[in-house]
Amino acid sequence: MLKCVTCGRELNEEDEGRTWRRCSICKNPVCLDDIHYIGTWIRGLYKNYVSVIPVCKDCLLKPALRRVAEKMYEE
Repeated sequence: MLKCVTCGRELNEEDEGRTWRRCSICKNPVCLDDIHYIGTWIRGLYKNYVSVIPVCKDCLLKPALRRVAEKMYEE
């Protein structure tokens, strides 16, 4: 049995994608109640578009968001 990184709920391995997903950065299991998403710009052949990737709460507060927060406080 796997456990959610955020809340500790037990997760069934067969239910991946239905009741839980893996964080795209640290690859830890996260239940759908606690999962967050980060939008990333993807450069396509004809245009740029935004794609979202699932992340856990710990990876959500990594350097990319810190840079944004620092710029907000500098002004």
